[in-house]
Amino acid sequence: MTSHWCAIADRPATIACAHCGRPGATRILSQSSVRLSSASKVARLDPKYDKMVDRAMKNTPEADPDRVLRRLKPFPKDSR
Repeated sequence: MTSHWCAIADRPATIACAHCGRPGATRILSQSSVRLSSASKVARLDPKYDKMVDRAMKNTPEADPDRVLRRLKPFPKDSR
C-alpha cells in the first residue's frame, strides 16, 4: 500500500508503488479535508452536549457568572 497525495490538477499520469516499484497502481480517492472554524465545530456538536453543559453550570457555583457581582460591595456615598 502506498500513500501519495497530490492535487487533482497536478496529478501524475501513472503512480508507481513505493514498495515494489511496479507502475499502474490503482487510485483510491479519499474524503476531502476541510478546516472548520471553532464556531462550525460547536455547531456540529450533538445537542446532548448543550444539556450536559447546562446541567454542569447549575451544579457548579463557580460557573455562575453573577457570583462575582453578588460579592461586590456598593460604593460608599459621597458626603459632600
